[in-house]
Amino acid sequence: MKKLRTIDVYTIPLFFVALAAVILRSVALLTSFDTISMHFENKTAIVIGGVVVIVSIIAFLSYLIFGEKESELIARSDNAASYIPAGIVGIALLFIGAQLLSGCFSDEVVYHGITLVLAILSGVLAIASIVPFFLSVFIEKRNDLYKAAFSLCIVFFLAVYAMLLYFNKQQHPTNSPNRFVDQMAYLFAAIFFLYESRIPLGRAKWRGYIAFGLSASLLCAYSSIPSIILYFARSYTLSESLSENILTLTLMIFIGSKVLQFRNLTPDTECEAARSIANLAAMREEEIKSHRNSSRAQDINNMEENDDTVDAENYSIEIITPESTTDFNSENP
Repeated sequence: MKKLRTIDVYTIPLFFVALAAVILRSVALLTSFDTISMHFENKTAIVIGGVVVIVSIIAFLSYLIFGEKESELIARSDNAASYIPAGIVGIALLFIGAQLLSGCFSDEVVYHGITLVLAILSGVLAIASIVPFFLSVFIEKRNDLYKAAFSLCIVFFLAVYAMLLYFNKQQHPTNSPNRFVDQMAYLFAAIFFLYESRIPLGRAKWRGYIAFGLSASLLCAYSSIPSIILYFARSYTLSESLSENILTLTLMIFIGSKVLQFRNLTPDTECEAARSIANLAAMREEEIKSHRNSSRAQDINNMEENDDTVDAENYSIEIITPESTTDFNSENP
């Protein structure tokens, strides 16, 4: 039986807290939500649900203090728990990016003024944010600058889209509680992905990663699941669009899977056998290099000796003496 760790104290209650909060908000939306004023007539269920979420987030953020000691861990993406959530988030980003851009350049422009600028920027960033999810699957290198750079796209997208939700008042009033929940979900998710972008740089901060991962997954579940239930029950779109709800749901799945995988991460340390093999390989490589250098020096010496012999033959002069001339004349009368 595996030993109970600090991370288990935080992740095990996550499911029950999220389930309770989602049920409370779903009941409030189905029974007391006024679609005209965009507020709740009976606030009991929604207030209790909000309190549960706030208290849970405060408890999750305490991981920054009481979490396990920071250490070098090996984060892997070569498993189904990583690339399946990454794939569905990429598809959701593609749909919401296309929807935002089509709303900006269609015959009936949906956005105006500052919301038009934010919508265009959000659409472009949503498309660009697909790249880091696929790079995390196809690039197996642990430390990679491209993965870290493109990971910032999803951070910027979530932050800009939260701004778009704030300035776009066509559907929700300024003090709409539902829009506030969506904004908080995207802002906490942006902070989580900021910590995610540190991993390919080899500068992971696991306490912040887990604390904001737990909070973001709870808020994404609290934002998306009740909204989707209301859409299928009443055919009413609570958020800006159904694509937004689906994106938030996929973000919850991705972040939740990353948090749950943290328990299985292994320390970045070499075992004794691996260290011995590495040392033997280094010694053997040094030996081969030394032998190669000595052989090259011997070849150079041999070449220089051969060159000296050839040069001596080329530059030798035969001196004719009188005796040799007399012998030559006697032989040839």
